[in-house]
Amino acid sequence: MIRQSAYYRLLRQLIDTPPGLLWRKVGRHLKQSVQHTWARLETRLGRAGLSNRAFCRSVTTPDFLAHMRTRRQHHFFIGPAARTEVVATLRAICPQTADAIIAAADQSCDHIFDLLGSGPVHLGASIDWHVDFKTGHRWDPTAFYLDLTSAPFPGGYDIKVPWELSRGQHLVWLGQAYWLTADEKYAQEFVGQITDWIEHNPPRRGVNWVCTMDVAIRAVNWLWSYHFFTESSSLTDKFRLAFFKSLLIHGRHIFNNLEYSETLTNNHYLSNIVGLVYLGLLLPEFKEAEKWRTFGLVELEREMVKQVYPDGVDFEASTAYHRLVTEMFLSTTLLAQLNGHNFSSAYRQRLERMLEFILHLTKPDGTVPLLGDNDNGRLHRLQVWNDSPREWRDFRYLLAVAAPLFDRLDFAQAAGDQWADAIWFWGAQANTWQNQAAAVQLEPHRSAAFPDAGVYILRSDDFYVAVDAGQNGQNNNGGHAHNDVLSFELSALGYNWIIDPGTYVYTADYSLRNQFRATAAHNTVIVDGQEQNRFDKHLLFKMPADAAPRVLTWDSNPAYDLLIAEHYGYNRLPKPVTHRRTFYLDKQNRFCWLQDELLGVGRHQFEGIFRLAGAVQIDPWQTGFIWRQDTSALLLVSCPFRRKIAPDMETFRDWAAPGYGAKTAQSVIRALVTGPAPVVLDWLICPVRAQAQPYPSPDQIQQWQNRVEHILARVEATQPQ
Repeated sequence: MIRQSAYYRLLRQLIDTPPGLLWRKVGRHLKQSVQHTWARLETRLGRAGLSNRAFCRSVTTPDFLAHMRTRRQHHFFIGPAARTEVVATLRAICPQTADAIIAAADQSCDHIFDLLGSGPVHLGASIDWHVDFKTGHRWDPTAFYLDLTSAPFPGGYDIKVPWELSRGQHLVWLGQAYWLTADEKYAQEFVGQITDWIEHNPPRRGVNWVCTMDVAIRAVNWLWSYHFFTESSSLTDKFRLAFFKSLLIHGRHIFNNLEYSETLTNNHYLSNIVGLVYLGLLLPEFKEAEKWRTFGLVELEREMVKQVYPDGVDFEASTAYHRLVTEMFLSTTLLAQLNGHNFSSAYRQRLERMLEFILHLTKPDGTVPLLGDNDNGRLHRLQVWNDSPREWRDFRYLLAVAAPLFDRLDFAQAAGDQWADAIWFWGAQANTWQNQAAAVQLEPHRSAAFPDAGVYILRSDDFYVAVDAGQNGQNNNGGHAHNDVLSFELSALGYNWIIDPGTYVYTADYSLRNQFRATAAHNTVIVDGQEQNRFDKHLLFKMPADAAPRVLTWDSNPAYDLLIAEHYGYNRLPKPVTHRRTFYLDKQNRFCWLQDELLGVGRHQFEGIFRLAGAVQIDPWQTGFIWRQDTSALLLVSCPFRRKIAPDMETFRDWAAPGYGAKTAQSVIRALVTGPAPVVLDWLICPVRAQAQPYPSPDQIQQWQNRVEHILARVEATQPQ
């Protein structure tokens, strides 16, 4: 694809923008330009900081430090009075988590960090906050923040590494370890790292002021961690003054650098709001606190409508970003309600639906499919995971946190053993809710449809299929979407079998970024080697909406689940092709029938891709393959009985990314057909307990195919012509 020039894209954007919206955007950009010019001048003259005298004029309390020493935190989740109860609850129901927190805090004291797939890295006696420690690339710490950028094409280093470190999420582990052990070394390390960060990151200089989202998340984590140390003797008046001055600077920076656009706001802008609400609620002594708080609470309501579909799914076409956005909304909602704010019923209902989506999305093993992008994004990390990769795929802790808020016993039960986060929000109430959930037997999860997002869950006991039949997200900007239309994940018998490969990286490697979001990286069909949605290899966060998927049939009943959907991403070819895919889950006989119809004219090459979970043994079986994990097996069989079309099938090795920055080997099955359209391919996917049940015979498979085709014929007869 020929890359369009930046000038051409800008011209098209101007032509396509309505006049009223255009003038609002021009006005905002002019205002920002003036603000940034003034900020650059102030920074150059050394006036970006905040003197003690100026700080005193910015607070409402005459003797601020004395006030902060004695102030009792009745409006936060944790405080000195709750320490004994919280520690006892954590040790009672999550003893391994307590040990893991202490171990992680000790590593933080030793300046050993494991971020974004780096593995444990020792950063030395003095932390360099401006370096991508995975590659060694360093940003100029004296540069004006607007002059610093991520890696240009083709990549080579990752700006997310210093950003992630400076989010300070590990500081919360220091606070938790302090509560668990009463060891002052954790308070001293907290003071030391914050002091060092402030010294080496003056306002508006360096990489850690570039992204307002990270400034806001840092403020939230500083506030969380501070509340563990309020009674520590290690927090001197000198430290407190520097700490709160920096938080005031953080708040002003967020408010003056909002990641807002008239045409599109996303998780970045939401994080800005969250940071302002946290600062506005927890530091009411700041004269600007009321402005931040009022603005943020109003914008939370607005962004809930803009960023979350009516069915409760985040609009960015990514399950990982749904998790991040849910975490931000949920945490801030709980804090605001604790401080007496009442949200609208519409806001609360949509937030509850966000949790319901997680409830239904969760697989039998407690993880979720990684649809779309995943950058390991979190607001705060209140527990340390013994199984590190699982942190990026297990969202059940959010159900535990939300259960008391919405009085949902099903949330509590679905949370399983993920109660560590909830303890820091609810204290002993978390234990009560966990016990109540364990004492009742609720109905098992059922199949579910989320039509606004285009996500469908076909389920029967431990047989689970998740299908992505949705748009590109972000109002078709596609910033975090992948070419995964009609792709799916499948689990059965307690194992994941067919999975999405994940994301791996963003600007660190443009080629790998594009490889992991390409059609060939997903469990769908490729036509003539083309992408479902075309994208420019230089524009890593944009994917035009060519595919325009449409769901034709969704029928879920006690006997079966049936989903029929199609997309039009290949209609742009000289000889157009429509890909229609049918999923039929038979709940009695426990098989999934997959039918691919490639409707069109002309000769084409069709590739069907099936990406397998990690440690599987693959062997040929009849007209397909069988792969095994322990004593269980899954059959993938091509069924050419009616069509007389048998694809050429092969296996090869490729990469999967269980989390951002980490990749592991993955087995892939490719089925290839070259010939004239239309082409219909039928697949049987059948889980088998290797020792306990026989494999289906060819006659049995034909009987199942007859049943499927009978149902499909009946459905087709009811469709309008």
